[in-house]
Amino acid sequence: MTRRPSNVHERYHAHVYFGAAEAAQATALCAAAGARFGLPVGHVHLQPVGPHPVGSCQISFGRADFEALIPWLETHRGGLTVLVHGITGHDLADHTDHAAWLGEPALLNLAVFGG
Repeated sequence: MTRRPSNVHERYHAHVYFGAAEAAQATALCAAAGARFGLPVGHVHLQPVGPHPVGSCQISFGRADFEALIPWLETHRGGLTVLVHGITGHDLADHTDHAAWLGEPALLNLAVFGG
């Protein structure tokens, strides 16, 4: 069963995943989330980077934004997969134990964490 996001951490990242055909859709979604909620949006990576197996864009947010942002992402993601994880300072745990999904989970490249 896919773990759904829950508001249990102080800080979070949401990584919007996309293939080449969805790059514009994902870019627009991240930009809209950043503008609507006043959140920092990272670079749009057209290729896999770090543990992320496909193109991605990162939205950084905190506990106070969680309850508004997550339902908004669920409603507006248009079929895109979104990895949501807490930021605890332990990257491997953040991307495994603290990971939850909107849409279909993706297989992460955990080797980047030495695992």
